[in-house]
Amino acid sequence: MKNLLAIFIAFAILTNVYAESASTITIDFYYGVGCPHCAATEKLFEKLGQEYKLNITKYEVYRNSTNREKMIEEYQKFNVSINEGGVPTTIVNGKAFVIGELSDGQWRELFSACINETCPSGVLTQKKFDLMQENGKLTWTVLIGAALVDSINPCTLAIMVILISAILYSKGKKDALVSGLLFSLTTFIMYLLYGLFIKEAVSYFNIADVFYIIVTIGALALAIMEFNAYLNYKPGFLAVEMPLFLRPYAHAVLEKATSPLGVVVAALFCSLFLLPCSSGPYLMVLGMLAKSITPEALTYLIIYNMVFILPMIAVTFVVYLGKTTIEHVGEMKEKYIREIHLASGIILFLLFLIMLNEIVKFV
Repeated sequence: MKNLLAIFIAFAILTNVYAESASTITIDFYYGVGCPHCAATEKLFEKLGQEYKLNITKYEVYRNSTNREKMIEEYQKFNVSINEGGVPTTIVNGKAFVIGELSDGQWRELFSACINETCPSGVLTQKKFDLMQENGKLTWTVLIGAALVDSINPCTLAIMVILISAILYSKGKKDALVSGLLFSLTTFIMYLLYGLFIKEAVSYFNIADVFYIIVTIGALALAIMEFNAYLNYKPGFLAVEMPLFLRPYAHAVLEKATSPLGVVVAALFCSLFLLPCSSGPYLMVLGMLAKSITPEALTYLIIYNMVFILPMIAVTFVVYLGKTTIEHVGEMKEKYIREIHLASGIILFLLFLIMLNEIVKFV
């Protein structure tokens, strides 16, 4: 009993230490004596220090050559020419490299993001900060469109047809309902974890801008593939569909999913099988989130994946309630598959234009 108590106390202490360290914001502040922008920023830090736990280390660079050399090294580390910056320069949590002043509200946004472990990586200025905030707002505009493209892709419908059919004929409607909902929930959790991992990896390696450009090009490529699928449809060929070579494996796994544990295992495998045909729109959203400093990334991903699993839940319920048969769902998918690809292509092309505008600013 004493050992258990000691373990509990140690765990509580470690948890408290972790919480304290997570809420503490580390700041390296490079300034110059007599610089009015530095003084204004320093006053803001004093004010915000009453609300946030700021661990500030100050480096005066006008009179101290050692500090000046250290600042130059930081500029080199972040791949920025010293001629493009100056004082004040502020490094937040070793990730966000802020050149110049930010407003009170912008510092609050940045600090809140860092506390929520979504602290942006790379160079920030007041102008770039504003653009990043706009990207965060734009994400809401494109989020549902991208999620809808993802959710209505033929892969999702095909998988639910196979799963519900297997359960329906072996166990009945009630088990088919439970299995369909369990499969949807497991897929939701897995895709949410994929998204969080990719976003954190992009942030960790400081490649948000490169990643954004890549997924923008990818959006155009996917749109072209979808238009081609509408005009010259071939199952699994140059379209947002599961590749043909993966389909037998997915089919085999789903047909064996006759228990709750089997359904969870099938969902884990199929969430990987779904990646080749549904990762495009998801990566686009992750690209936009990677460039956004707002701390609501988790909310965006939750909403995206809720939309993504809606067709799975819908198919499950309409079959359970007897509104249609699973055979009819499969027939409708095959009948309108070209139209599905066309709608997907149009939305993807619109998303490409929105993302391209963030790069070249033609509107």
